[in-house]
Amino acid sequence: MKNILVLLSAITLLSVSCKKKTETETKETVVTETTTNQETYQVSSKGSEVYWTGYKFTNNTPVKGKFKTINVTNAPVADTQLAALNGVEFSIPTSSIFSENEIRDGKLVSLFFNIMEETELLTGSFVTKGENLFLNLKMNGVTKEIAVSHKIADRHVRIEGKLSILDFGADAALNSIHKACEVLHTGTDGVSKTSEEVALEAIVFLK
Repeated sequence: MKNILVLLSAITLLSVSCKKKTETETKETVVTETTTNQETYQVSSKGSEVYWTGYKFTNNTPVKGKFKTINVTNAPVADTQLAALNGVEFSIPTSSIFSENEIRDGKLVSLFFNIMEETELLTGSFVTKGENLFLNLKMNGVTKEIAVSHKIADRHVRIEGKLSILDFGADAALNSIHKACEVLHTGTDGVSKTSEEVALEAIVFLK
């Protein structure tokens, strides 16, 4: 009888030990799966686009275009879409400007960007301050911080903002392109105008 009790006790201890081991393994498995499935975000130049809108005539008729090339030179990995934009650095070749008008594009390169300092690239970065997003854009050797709006939709972020060419000390470039397009920018009121304001829009893809 004593031997039977000893045997039953041993079986009970073994059963409890195996049960605890199984529960531990299950918990470890759950933790591992949670860590593995954590979604992250990182800005990618592939799938991202940058558009611009200039204005002519006194009624500010829009002239639209885009840049065909965007180089992302630094892109942190983050747990949220907005955090993925913080610290992103980029460069855009000015020669990649495209407005579906070859003559206009040629003038914008030679008679606008080429009049500036550091003409080959537009460079910049994004920084977040709380829930707000800012663009630090360098053009004509001058860097300006521009407040931009943003709208997040899954893995795409739409960014919009406006800048003044004069804020970058690019008066000579603006005068150059205005003179080249003076007749084309003359409206029905007989006034020729090339606005210093430019609207920017970017569709940023998060891989």
